[in-house]
Amino acid sequence: MFGTILVVLRLIMNKIAQKIMSTLLALLVLGSTTSFAVDKHFCGEHLIDIAFFGEATPCAMETALVEKYGPEHNKKSECCKDEIVIIQGQDEIKLQFDQLTIENLTFLQTFIHTYVDLFEGLERNFVPFEGYPPPLIVSDYQVLYDQYLI
Repeated sequence: MFGTILVVLRLIMNKIAQKIMSTLLALLVLGSTTSFAVDKHFCGEHLIDIAFFGEATPCAMETALVEKYGPEHNKKSECCKDEIVIIQGQDEIKLQFDQLTIENLTFLQTFIHTYVDLFEGLERNFVPFEGYPPPLIVSDYQVLYDQYLI
């Protein structure tokens, strides 16, 4: 009975591990194909604000210039600057078959061949100990010595 519980727990853990790995691989593909920009606003040498998907908020000096001269002013503060870093994601995930070498194709062919043969069933179940009868039980040792597995 304990062996059966271990087998069931092992199957459950394998399924959980498979789901975790599938989720991690899906997140890896999603993360490698996502592009985004990082916008930074500096006032002098100090980083004032950072934004990942929008514009960084300007400092008080920039806001004062906008209030004084309007939103389309030509006067820029000498100490303030904006820096934009664009992180480009991967465009193609498709494996190109012209890059496969002979060694890779040989490995792929043998892997597929052994994987298909792994699930091929036999016509008849082969039991190697079918000709041997089980041993005769002369006496029940558990009852004889009062030792029971709990």
